[in-house]
Amino acid sequence: MRWFPCRFLTLLCFCPPFIAAEVDFSRDVLPILSDRCFHCHGPDDSHREGELRLDVEQAAREVIDSGELMARVLSDDPDEQMPPPESHRKPLNADELSMLRGWVKEGAPWGKHWAFKKPRRSAVPAGGATPIDAFVRRRLTQEGLSPATRTAKHTQLRRLSFVLTGLPPSDGLLDRFTRETQPIAWTTVVEELLASSHHGERLAMWWLDAARYSDTDGYQADAERTNWPWRDWVVQAFNDNMPFDQFTIEQFAGDLLENPTPEQKLATCFHRNHMANGEGGRHPEESRIDYVIDRVNTTGTVWLGLTLGCTQCHAHKFDPIAHEDYYSIFAYFNNIDESGAAGGKAKPILKYISPLAKRAVSEMQATVAERTLMHTEAHSLAEQRFEKWLTKHRRTLDPEYQAWHGLTPSGVDAIEGSTLVIEADGTVQVAGANPIQDDYRIYAPPNLRRVTGWKLEVLPHVSHTRGGLSRGQSGEFILTNVKLQIHTKGQSQLQEVTMSGAKASVEKKSSGGRRYAKVEGTLDDDPRNGWTTEGHDPTQAKVAVFALVEPLVLAPNQELLFTLLQRSTLGDANIGRFRLSVTDELGETIEGVKASPLEELVKASEVDDALRKRLLTQFLEDEASYQQAKQAFNEAKRQLNMAKKSAGELAVQVLSDREETRQTHVLERGVWDAKGSKVQPGVLPAVLPWAPDKATNRLDLAHWLTSPDNPLTARVVVNHLWQMIFGAGLVRTPEDFGLQGEQPTHPQLMDWLAVELLESGWNLRHLLRLMVSSDTFRQGSAMTAAMLERDPDNRLLARALRYRLPAWMLRDAALAASGLLNAALGGPPVKPYQPEGVWQEIFMGRFTYKPSVGPAQYRRTLYAYWRRSSAPTFLFDSAQRRVCEVRTRRTNTPLQALTLLNDQTMLESSRVLAEKSQTRTEFLPWMAKRILGRSLLAKEVLVFQRAFDKAVAWYQEHPLDAKKLLTTGQQRAPEDAAEWPSISGAMVVASMLLNLDEAITHE
Repeated sequence: MRWFPCRFLTLLCFCPPFIAAEVDFSRDVLPILSDRCFHCHGPDDSHREGELRLDVEQAAREVIDSGELMARVLSDDPDEQMPPPESHRKPLNADELSMLRGWVKEGAPWGKHWAFKKPRRSAVPAGGATPIDAFVRRRLTQEGLSPATRTAKHTQLRRLSFVLTGLPPSDGLLDRFTRETQPIAWTTVVEELLASSHHGERLAMWWLDAARYSDTDGYQADAERTNWPWRDWVVQAFNDNMPFDQFTIEQFAGDLLENPTPEQKLATCFHRNHMANGEGGRHPEESRIDYVIDRVNTTGTVWLGLTLGCTQCHAHKFDPIAHEDYYSIFAYFNNIDESGAAGGKAKPILKYISPLAKRAVSEMQATVAERTLMHTEAHSLAEQRFEKWLTKHRRTLDPEYQAWHGLTPSGVDAIEGSTLVIEADGTVQVAGANPIQDDYRIYAPPNLRRVTGWKLEVLPHVSHTRGGLSRGQSGEFILTNVKLQIHTKGQSQLQEVTMSGAKASVEKKSSGGRRYAKVEGTLDDDPRNGWTTEGHDPTQAKVAVFALVEPLVLAPNQELLFTLLQRSTLGDANIGRFRLSVTDELGETIEGVKASPLEELVKASEVDDALRKRLLTQFLEDEASYQQAKQAFNEAKRQLNMAKKSAGELAVQVLSDREETRQTHVLERGVWDAKGSKVQPGVLPAVLPWAPDKATNRLDLAHWLTSPDNPLTARVVVNHLWQMIFGAGLVRTPEDFGLQGEQPTHPQLMDWLAVELLESGWNLRHLLRLMVSSDTFRQGSAMTAAMLERDPDNRLLARALRYRLPAWMLRDAALAASGLLNAALGGPPVKPYQPEGVWQEIFMGRFTYKPSVGPAQYRRTLYAYWRRSSAPTFLFDSAQRRVCEVRTRRTNTPLQALTLLNDQTMLESSRVLAEKSQTRTEFLPWMAKRILGRSLLAKEVLVFQRAFDKAVAWYQEHPLDAKKLLTTGQQRAPEDAAEWPSISGAMVVASMLLNLDEAITHE
């Protein structure tokens, strides 16, 4: 639609007079123009209508002064009105029309968007204990509201401790602050928490979300990376209170500093934390461009609070950022010496040895030593039981004993049309159609009390090609996958049975990779690998044995369903004849294809040392108590080896420039290979112009970002910190300070704090101290009906914001309350408890999650291993770490409630609290103080005492359930069974306390 000379100027004569305070262009007018006009009449020339710009004063002045702007806005003619109906943008309401009219009447004074103007201090208003309180109270007074009074002392302290350290306060600090006589001052508490090493960990959790930090690449391959030393650098930088400008410089350009230290080079890993695509069909250059784009967008979000990603394809539709500006920033990162590769080939890398990894080795060595003793003791006791077992079996074993029992199928079918014929001995012969690929399904009731493994015999037959194993052209077979499921008669749902390994009598020789050769390839869901015996005599039977993860016991109405999948890309290699068997033995019987030791025992007249050793091994495989000790021992040794590897030289992804400079082009429509005009490194002139000779490399970019004249960075950082301390930012859109973002709730306070940050030398700790020292921070969170009506989102700060603590704090708080918390700093990532098999389906068996053992299990969540395609399952409200995120997520999903009641960490913390409480005369007050930081009311004590008594009574009648409950996690039940009911009852109470709303909420 074109703009025409004004035909509606006379409409202005009929408008009511504008009655309002002085109009502020940035605050009042610009948001209206941005929301309703800039989409078609803004910076993006590719979508501009009528060659009219309303984002630039000189271009807009003509239609404003002529009266056409207001005429179009006021028109009810669909062909004339603005915004036009087809734009799907709502018309201006009465207040907006009045605002616009008043602005025009005043001469339409122009100005900048507030965020692009350099922050300046306003005079601190009178009143208020701190400048923050003064600004907040002035606004409350204007709105006819009063601030809330201070909340209870224990609530103040818990609030402070969580926001500054992410942990509840220690008992000692709580006692010193809340005692009636000579309590320590609030300033003393603040300084102690700021000086805590946990303070750096708390700030690091904020920064890792913004930095999209993870321990893997992401995408389908999701290869592991060893960038965790950078995470430790971040913690140390915050604990050292590194000025934020230096913090920025080192992460952008530590490698460009004069004589950079290894740690300054390490800091640049910030810009290598993006996802990396290692899929084979992708062009490396396309991936490399994606990585550079990610760095630009992350810079825009974290430091500038701008949606720079909107200018990847075209000029920004709302903010004054040109398409070329985006690629000028892009040019700073375009010369990184990378190829677009992922995984181990993702150069440039820094060879780095972490000084914090040795502690992890020492911890794991102690765990291995402890479990060695447990394993030795369990082995000795098991050997004593073995002698009785051997004597019994020599006397009672059937002379015709067979380890494997053939199955007689109750039903068979083939997906693609082959005919399966069941013979008298249970052998299945394939006949009829011979499709290129086929899946065979065999239903069979087990003929054993339990099943530990199954055997597949692939048999030759005269009807097959050259008497071989299949009817395919080669006479050979290719089995790509196998599945075992439990079928309950009368139901359609199937239960998966997991297999731990597979062995075959013969296999095709393979050089590795995705090949048809090894029988182990049948245990994943990838049809590109699997088992074949090509190269061996096809007229001889071939055998494969599959071991189950756990012995299987079926109900009378259940049967086994075996599926043999033959989906090779080569095709024409379906099995022609086969037989299935099952066994109830463990050990070498299901680990190979040799005769069972028990079968050897039947035939032997004497038990020699070799057979005795095999029989002992067989016996131990079926000894639950020994196997538990053995598995714990083996897992500790495995994790010790991993810790030793982490203590060696690591490859950390960092920044380093190429010797030959890459030329940067504007990418048309943002497409990686659609190169447009050339550009040079440069800054955003609308934010802060910068001379070309001062903007040549990443170091210059970092200096531009942290320049005192940059209007955005200090404000954005203030907002990040305010959001951390108060639960929501002064700008509620922390990722967008542009025209489409929200206005600050307290603009003068934001600018006062921004200037304070700059003048303090970018001292984050100074700013945090100011925030938590305010009465605004210490006030109560109770909400009155009037507050709910006037200010439901608490934008005016008349009270403290009440919200659910993030999931990582809840886990850490439970560990701290129980005393389980391992407070060590840094080191390799650890793996907290997760539901068993959580990675199984998504990774087709390529990755297996094994929780950390020993003290490593109780590290802070900051150090949790983060697989990008499957983030820790207990973090319901976390950033996903795929791209930069700076807005706080919150949830009250019922799934989190279930987790808090059933998660292994929460249960184990309850278990330890329960046992420690047994030495207390009154365990309920002690436990409540550990978890809630306060004493219980009399009526609360009655509720918990009733729950305790009921639980104790139940566990007295169910001692085995009590023992199972008490052995959660890495805990052992007390030797005295008489203690089990009492400890179990206390554990129930501890779990209740940990799940109270008060325990999981920022009050």
